[in-house]
Amino acid sequence: MQERGEEVTQTVKDGQAGSGVGRCLKQIRQMILNGDLLPGQKVHQGELATILQTSRIPVREALSTLQAEGLLDHRPNTGFSVVRFSRQDLYEIYLMRRLLETELLRSIDLSHVDAAELVRLDDRLSTISVQDEPEQYHQANTEFHFALFDHSPLQLVRREVAQLWYKSAFYRSLYFDDSSAAQAHDDHRAIIDAVRAGDIEELIRVSDEHRTVTENLMSRRAGRSR
Repeated sequence: MQERGEEVTQTVKDGQAGSGVGRCLKQIRQMILNGDLLPGQKVHQGELATILQTSRIPVREALSTLQAEGLLDHRPNTGFSVVRFSRQDLYEIYLMRRLLETELLRSIDLSHVDAAELVRLDDRLSTISVQDEPEQYHQANTEFHFALFDHSPLQLVRREVAQLWYKSAFYRSLYFDDSSAAQAHDDHRAIIDAVRAGDIEELIRVSDEHRTVTENLMSRRAGRSR
């Protein structure tokens, strides 16, 4: 089982966190999610190395990892560029999340889940403005959900889900706002109630509903932004 906290927001390759590669990976990923690097924009290793005050080697390795995560494209002779996301991509990401997260939840022994810890994480989340502190909000939201997921013995599935969360985080960073966060808070309380009741089927139902509401919200806003 993974340790909770910031590690739950890392993919398998982030085991290098603290190294030059891990630092570059975190910073470049955040540049994409914040919109500092825009969809379709070419990513220059030399420029990033200068910005991050490091050599090209850890930057190159970080870019390869981000390509594997699906945030970057790579083409021979042209290098890396930020992927262009679409509503179809969003649909497929959430389809995979629904399938895999359902299996994660179904594999959890709810008697081992500390509902009080989930309450603490959600209380912390409710003090963060998604508009004023988007990075902190999305990290805290991820920690809440992975506090559940990390109880699953399905380690490979957890890793795949972590990568899908990175991909969907791009959309959340663009279209999520404080009104959306209020709905998320209510949904989290329903998740906590299901955990307390030890009801796996209810947990799956409310989690699916929570995920679907978020997906539909982002899909509508993505369509209007075109």
